[in-house]
This record gives sequence, structure tokens and C-alpha cells, in this order.
Amino acid sequence: MKKSLKAKCLKAAAASMAAFLLCGSLALLGCASGPNGSNGSNGSSSSKSSAATATSASSEASMTGKHHVQMKVEGYEPITIELDADSAPITVTNFVNLVKEGYYDGLTFYRFDDGFCMQGGSAGNSAASADTLTPVVGEFSSNGYDNPLADAFDRGVVAMARTSVPDSATSTFFVTLGSADQVGRALNGEYAAFGTIDPEGMAIVDAIVADHLEAAAGANMGMIADESQQAKIESITFVD
Repeated sequence: MKKSLKAKCLKAAAASMAAFLLCGSLALLGCASGPNGSNGSNGSSSSKSSAATATSASSEASMTGKHHVQMKVEGYEPITIELDADSAPITVTNFVNLVKEGYYDGLTFYRFDDGFCMQGGSAGNSAASADTLTPVVGEFSSNGYDNPLADAFDRGVVAMARTSVPDSATSTFFVTLGSADQVGRALNGEYAAFGTIDPEGMAIVDAIVADHLEAAAGANMGMIADESQQAKIESITFVD
């Protein structure tokens, strides 16, 4: 793994970063976390904690090349995510391990921040519920890792949420909704991007977001506390 010596995030992006960490700080809740460590209950949390004995991808042979998973959100057509293991081998390996375990099946997307991100994939919607998962290395430039995808956030990028600790990502991930100009300053070089969704898939993401914006409108950072109003992930399946 090549490392770079890039400097930390620009001061101009600090405010946006702080807000985004509330999209995950201390709890991997928002497009990175929430200040209270939880933003709602999830009925799947107990079953998922037992399934979350995932081996740290950092300690095993990491994947390379491009791979694909298919994500089915209840009530919507399937979405294909292309995984880039050349840019983020450790992150992709960890994600695929969880997918193959069925970890994400039955969890939800619970944060809908219009123009910024859709986030989910946490048992109980908090890092505390996933404490049996082993955090993986944060593959992004401010953490010393060369990840081209993480240096060029744009619409349709899939990345891991985390706390303020660089090496704290476990299962929570987010999909960017805005353009490079809208999301890049807050995210570039700071989050482990590991995949992309094509325009066809993003049309489905847009529909999911549109259907949940009303519930998210009055919520802190767009995080919906009521599980019945969240978007349920029926399954994520490894394709190739």
C-alpha cells in the first residue's frame, strides 16, 4: 500500500468536516456520526451483533481490481455498486466480508441529507451496536494512504463513515448525493471512498431520498429516529 504525505484537511473545510462528522462522530451515525451515539433504535441490532465477528480486513489478504454488489432497498429496484479494490483494498475487503455474512440484510438507511448524503448500514444506527466489529484502517490521504477515489468525491461515491478517529470505520457507509463542488471540500482526503454508483443506480437512490426527506426534514442532520420511517435494506449481495 503506497502512502502519501499529504497535509491534513484545509482549514476552510474544517466547519464542513465537523458537521459531517455529526453525519458519524463518536458513533458513526451521520455521513460519519452523531453526538449522542445513537439516532434511533433498530430491531435488527441484537441479531447483527452476533453476526459481527468479522475478521479485520487489515490482517488478511486484501482484494484487488473491480467488483460488484447488488443492493436491494425495500420497495425499490436493485442498485449496483461498483467496488474499487485498487483504490481501497482494505475497505473493500471488509465491506465484502460483511456482505457475504449477510450483515447488512435487514438494516436501514436512516440519514437523508439532501444534496449531501444518504447513510446507513449500522446495527442500531450507532457504532455502539457494532462493537463486535473490528475497525479497519482509514484509507484516505489525511491518514497517509493513497486512495485516488477518496481525493475526488463526487455524486454517487460510496464511502465509509467514521468517528473523529481515522481508523474507526466498521460497517456504516454513505452515498454522496451532491456534485464535487457540493461535497468535495468536506470529504476529499478524509473518508475512505471505496465504490461508485452509476447514473441508473443514482436515479433509484434519488427516489429513495425523495421519499424520506419529509421524515428527515425536522431531524438533526437528517437522521430519522423512527425505524418505521427509515429505508430498509432487504439485502446486499456479492456479484463478482
